Amino acid sequence: MELMKYLAQEPYTVYPNSHEVCAAGELAMVCCGGELYLAVSGALRQRFTGEDKGGYKLCPADHCNRLVINRLLDYTRPVAFGCEGTSFGFGDRLGFANAAQVRSVRKTAARPVLAQQSLRELQLTGRSRSEVMDSAAWAVLREGYRLGYSCDGDHLKTQEEIRQAVEDGCSMITVDCSLVMGRGGAQALSQTDRADYLESAQAAALNLHFTEEMLLQLHGVYDGAIALSRQVYDESIASAGRPIDLEISLDETEETTTPEGHYFVARELQRAGVAVTSMAPRFVGEFQKAVEYRGDVAELKRTMHLHAAIAAHFGYKLSLHSASEKFVALPILMEATGGHCHIKTSGTSWLEVVEAVSKGDYPLYRRIHAAALEGIEEARHHYVVHCDLANVPALDTVADEHLADYLLQDDSRQLLHITYGHILDIPELKRDILQFLKDNRALYEAEAEDLYDRHFAAMYERA
Repeated sequence: MELMKYLAQEPYTVYPNSHEVCAAGELAMVCCGGELYLAVSGALRQRFTGEDKGGYKLCPADHCNRLVINRLLDYTRPVAFGCEGTSFGFGDRLGFANAAQVRSVRKTAARPVLAQQSLRELQLTGRSRSEVMDSAAWAVLREGYRLGYSCDGDHLKTQEEIRQAVEDGCSMITVDCSLVMGRGGAQALSQTDRADYLESAQAAALNLHFTEEMLLQLHGVYDGAIALSRQVYDESIASAGRPIDLEISLDETEETTTPEGHYFVARELQRAGVAVTSMAPRFVGEFQKAVEYRGDVAELKRTMHLHAAIAAHFGYKLSLHSASEKFVALPILMEATGGHCHIKTSGTSWLEVVEAVSKGDYPLYRRIHAAALEGIEEARHHYVVHCDLANVPALDTVADEHLADYLLQDDSRQLLHITYGHILDIPELKRDILQFLKDNRALYEAEAEDLYDRHFAAMYERA
């Protein structure tokens, strides 16, 4: 315990859950001046880069040192979860939310996907996948979380994008089929089509009803998605030499996924030998960013149970995307699947940044809000929302102590949610936001942990 004695004499915030005693020395994470570091003693010091402090070495929590930690401590490496249980995907757009996410998820039976960013989000935030994975690994070490976490190459659309994500070390791949859906189609039905759908006792037992015309339409919509998924599985997943979870995303379209469409894709992938871990259909209603579910809740419940039955029949998890703030839909999903599901959130962590700023730095919030107004039309090209600026009170009419109220109203929440790319593209503004987070790390983490706690409460207390 010599290392902890040294650190107790320093002006650091020490994270005791990170303390590890190895044969070659000790290590623990600390915070100094808003930055995270790894303190290392003994012969272990030779394996890390940093500044020698006499009795220990102070090492930046950077990419190179993360790779050393991954080799040293197995639990800091992402793993695949498989088809059982509940997994929860977190987004951490700036690298400050993962510790709060760990603290929240460890209160539950869910397993966390801590590193989850789409290429679109990486481009808009100016981060790399390696940076996202670095933040997740350091948070796991800092919190002493040894139950396993995953890394999702989220919403990847091409084989090359997926190949790179696997090479980077992702333990989960989400194939976004939106570019290839609607490409393909059979001119006539095969005998296999007739046996597997029109004459299938299994399909009938799931209360699914196929017609010849419907099957031809399903081929036209989904054959391209099936071909891409098969290519991805054969070329990147099955040959990776390690377990990788494969999620098929059918939800990035305007059309609702019918239970028959879901079953069709699942059966075709099964016949092709593609091992699917989870599938994300587009459910009925609207799953808009940052606001509650909008639609017929009874119809959502009815159809979600049908989709859950199909997923259970084929042995994978049903996945719900855009689940942030969907407190109505979450318990329905948990009930329908018996907890065998994957839940994906993303921008929630960014909105908590904005909320923390709205309470702690009024001038900075006003700059963020003004930038959001400048960037809203550009952001609409990336996200489908019903943000009506007429419902957003003018910034110069709102007193400082009421700025946080913007986060309570749907239109202003969506305004602030989808414009993060434009906001972070302003160098001085991004610099000041990051500095605020470094100076107020504990405040932000408490806000974020509370929000995720409310998501898990909806999942478990009312499921």
